[in-house]
Amino acid sequence: MSGLHGAEMSVAVPTLDQIYENDAADCTRAAEQTNDPVFRNILLTLAFQWRLAVREEVAMQSTQPKTANRAD
Repeated sequence: MSGLHGAEMSVAVPTLDQIYENDAADCTRAAEQTNDPVFRNILLTLAFQWRLAVREEVAMQSTQPKTANRAD
């Protein structure tokens, strides 16, 4: 038997807004590294769209009713 048998393992799962923000940051970093102004503009537009998605996700989360975590 392995040493992990029976041990509880928790894995941090990012929220959608965290994933979207990471994608926006990736696009911004890539835009900073390119010399092509058209490609830079595309990447910055994508970053902007990801950040809009973050705002929408956060707004949606704030309007949803909170559910209690129960251990049954």
